Amino acid sequence: METLEFRAMGSPCRIVIDGTDAGLAAAGRSLVDDLESRWSRFLPSSEISDLNRHAGSLTIVSDATFRLVEAAVAAQERTGGAFHPLMLDQLDALGYRTPWQVEPASNGSLDVGPATHEPIELFPAIGGVRIPPGAKFDPGGIGKGLAIDLVTSMLVANGATTTSVELGGDLRVTGTPWYGPEWRIAVADPIGNGPEIAAFTISSGAVATSSVRRRRWHIDGVEVHHLLDPATGRPAQTDLAAVSVCAAEAWWADVAAKVALGAGSAMTQHWFERLGVTGLAVNADGRVTTDSSTKRILAFAGPTTDGSRR
Repeated sequence: METLEFRAMGSPCRIVIDGTDAGLAAAGRSLVDDLESRWSRFLPSSEISDLNRHAGSLTIVSDATFRLVEAAVAAQERTGGAFHPLMLDQLDALGYRTPWQVEPASNGSLDVGPATHEPIELFPAIGGVRIPPGAKFDPGGIGKGLAIDLVTSMLVANGATTTSVELGGDLRVTGTPWYGPEWRIAVADPIGNGPEIAAFTISSGAVATSSVRRRRWHIDGVEVHHLLDPATGRPAQTDLAAVSVCAAEAWWADVAAKVALGAGSAMTQHWFERLGVTGLAVNADGRVTTDSSTKRILAFAGPTTDGSRR
């Protein structure tokens, strides 16, 4: 078994593999680093920065970047616009313009508008992308999720029989874990009452968590966060603290978690069912909302919506 821990995309990353020669984990890290160099909105030399500078014009991108934008377009279509990849201008205006430290140093403004209704155009035959003029593409969490998926695919293609790829708290697993017959993927307690609130027990797949408890800052005394509502351009008004989702692929788990979190507790189950995922939502008081299909793969460490413990 080989384990490699490092930082990438502003987050801790961990790759664990088995069944292949030593050194494959390093190749996984190289792939993550390459994707970051292409996708980071904070790097002026990245393909995403170039795409945004040429908004309104056709831009030729690499296969990996085309796949990222293609996934974002698919997510926008499948969620009816609840997921929107063209909100970087709004995020910049709110003050989140540099890699996260503790709180954005520059002042932001709440004077933002809704996301554009103009679509992203894709030209698969030439690897071309055209984003609407005046808009900016934000790779965000879907980029981290897709990076996990691409690394996982590369590891498996090169002979790894067991893989666990984690980036920023989201992860995807394949094969048989080294500690038992099934994977146990803990869900951290976003309220801070304990180390974890539940755990997914699965044979393979991905788990992603989206939260509004982290990456918060203040604008003129108003606390804001990075999860934006496409209808207003402002931070989503939600009564949830976090949502964790289990899906086959990490990019889709990330999309589903964000959409359900932004929609609030009244719509959580609707989105889980519509997007074909299982998951749980944690309210601001720490209570967990879930459904029967999710309970079959979850072990609870804290109070559920009916106050019981499982």
